[in-house]
Amino acid sequence: MPCQRLPKTTVGLLLSQWVVLIQRNFRIIFADKLNLSLIFLQVPLIAMLIIVAFYNFNRDKQSFDEAARILYYFGIMKEPLEQADKSINIDKLHRYAKTLAQETNIATRLEYINTTIKPFFDRKQVPVPNLTFTYIKKEIQLISDMASVRRGSVYFLLVAACIWFGIMGSCKEIVTEQPILKRESRSYLFIFPYLAAKFLVLTIVLGVQTCLLSIMVVPLLLELSWMDALWIGLILWVAAFVSASLGLFISSVVTSYRVALTLVPLLMIPQLLFGGLLRPQVDLENSVWSHLTNALSAVTIQRWAFESILTTDAYADGGILKLQVNPKGNNELELVQAKNTSLVSSFFRPRQWGNFEVGHLWPPLLYLLGASLVFFIGGYFALRWRFT
Repeated sequence: MPCQRLPKTTVGLLLSQWVVLIQRNFRIIFADKLNLSLIFLQVPLIAMLIIVAFYNFNRDKQSFDEAARILYYFGIMKEPLEQADKSINIDKLHRYAKTLAQETNIATRLEYINTTIKPFFDRKQVPVPNLTFTYIKKEIQLISDMASVRRGSVYFLLVAACIWFGIMGSCKEIVTEQPILKRESRSYLFIFPYLAAKFLVLTIVLGVQTCLLSIMVVPLLLELSWMDALWIGLILWVAAFVSASLGLFISSVVTSYRVALTLVPLLMIPQLLFGGLLRPQVDLENSVWSHLTNALSAVTIQRWAFESILTTDAYADGGILKLQVNPKGNNELELVQAKNTSLVSSFFRPRQWGNFEVGHLWPPLLYLLGASLVFFIGGYFALRWRFT
């Protein structure tokens, strides 16, 4: 650290050291050109792998999506007829539902509803059911819950990649500087500005990485706008700097760089296993093992970031057709039904606070910010205990 005249007040001294340490960390990063290149080149590489793996994923098993739409439209048209105690022409309703399921053009579909389906219900003297699903800006194509898993997988991998950026970029930061930190902390260096400078520099680097990853993947694979990509990048950034704070905590506790690297897989594997994709929360039954799974899921970064990022999707408010089987039904027409749900509800149960539903965006984000603060404080006290 270069010598300079520091203010006499404690706050001024902390602030001055923080600024100098930020400058030193940036100089170290830019001095190692190879490592700097790898930091940012890994982003397009990971983005390319995700794109190659999921390109045109919305065309996988389209027959399941079409079958779910037919079942959904059939159920929508059948319901008012049942309520009015009218006869149900199964063949005709099935033909209407199949046409609506196969037609992707919005204008053509509306014309078919007005010219063919509406006269049928008028003759039955039954109100025409709502056969359109509009999501604020545009009408989206209804997809099955099987397709929602594939769509959710893209978000899951984006979050996992950003957690990897955060942990790998931070786990070596402190443990490799232990001799320098030990010497400087005994003379003039305060632990708080040292740790805060590390955190700020990592946060800036991770912000660039997550923004680039989101811009490269989201518009192409998920067909969302650039503004949506930036909002998704912001949530990925939160996941990344929480992971960085976890990595700094690990780096503050361990005494060897090899130990830190050994802990990385032990930190990443639970993120993948309990992050909410392989075993969605909505599929877990009420048992001891399910409670254990939920407990392990609750302490992962992946689970909370995955839940919050799903709320940014075009299907966040609906458009996912979840098949429900009712084997105890007395009517064969009620054996299988398609219910219109959201992408988030394909993986997570509604979050209640008393009698109110609080949503899936802000509670997970607040949890992540709280976890980041806990990791930062834990790293601070670990360094103070070791070096002061």
